[in-house]
Amino acid sequence: MSLTGWALPSLLALVALALFVVIVAGRPRRGGVAGILGRATAAVSMCAAVVATCAVVLNDHYLFFVTWTDVRDNGSSASTIVSRGALPAVADTLPPSVTVAPATAVLAPLPAPGQQWQTYTVKGARTGLVGQVLVYLPKGYDPNAGVRYPVIEALHGWPGGPTAVNHELNLDTTFQSLVDAHRVAPPIVVMPQINIPLTLDTECVNAPPGQGPQTMSWLGQDIPTWIGKHFRVADRRTSWLVLGASYGGWCAANVGLHYPATFGGAVSFMGYNSPEFYPAYVPFKSDPAGLKTYQLVSVAGHHPPPIALWLMASKEDHSAYAALVALLKAARPPLSVTAHVLHHGGHNVATIPPTEAAMVSWLVKTLPGFAPHA
Repeated sequence: MSLTGWALPSLLALVALALFVVIVAGRPRRGGVAGILGRATAAVSMCAAVVATCAVVLNDHYLFFVTWTDVRDNGSSASTIVSRGALPAVADTLPPSVTVAPATAVLAPLPAPGQQWQTYTVKGARTGLVGQVLVYLPKGYDPNAGVRYPVIEALHGWPGGPTAVNHELNLDTTFQSLVDAHRVAPPIVVMPQINIPLTLDTECVNAPPGQGPQTMSWLGQDIPTWIGKHFRVADRRTSWLVLGASYGGWCAANVGLHYPATFGGAVSFMGYNSPEFYPAYVPFKSDPAGLKTYQLVSVAGHHPPPIALWLMASKEDHSAYAALVALLKAARPPLSVTAHVLHHGGHNVATIPPTEAAMVSWLVKTLPGFAPHA
């Protein structure tokens, strides 16, 4: 029986109620020392069951321990993983706005032919935003070949830009080693500029007209549309993932939950669940109701999309850990959530690379387009 969820506290509550009934009925009715000991045992057991019920309910709320192994090891293990729900069978094709180039199409030449790292300046077809986009190509990528690749849209943290993603995720070392070991199919990794201009913390939202940029549409529509026209990519949502760390993790979860027709999954390392605006930029000041669409706990609980989330946080990173717990508890089908909880580490990008193998294992099981080729 799982340590979290409704089953265990329900069972303990029933045990406590049964013992209460036994005590009220005066059982056992034997006299003497044996009867006294029997009734005392029932009373102590009932109290223990009540305390255990309260402890399990509190643990389910705060996730002090998420598995029985966690309890056994008293939290000394490096990490624990808990999952809720499974990715449902849904329409797998991408939306029309992300139509990929046909195999016979001649693609634009790469800025740096033969290199894995490519740099672009992209203008969004929908938003008109213009920003830098870095692309990390698989080894041996040939735009004229018929091979199609899965896509990872990787979002940088704050402050920073596209070049920060490689530092945060160790793309060309830790992640590349997993690709080289055939743990995951080689993806095309696209790293767009989030904040346009770079000095503006947009929090990945679509600001009301005239109050700021349409950043969520830039990330969720413009960039995928551009990817489909410029690279040999798969045309299935189960081959598309959005991920990021910290600010980028919030952005990834936000974009994934709002564009489930494009992304089959989203990964948030140390992210949070709602925009955290600086005083210099608060686009919803005159329209606080407009922020409701960006409250991810509410989205997960009341309007859950068919997408798979993978969340990571350390218990020592109180803000990110609280966000992970809240989103995990709120999630309802068809949304699925897998949480990777570290017991130590804090809010530190150094905690990310050691967890990438676990994330990749989840990825290939959840999104078939990332499964390594035979």
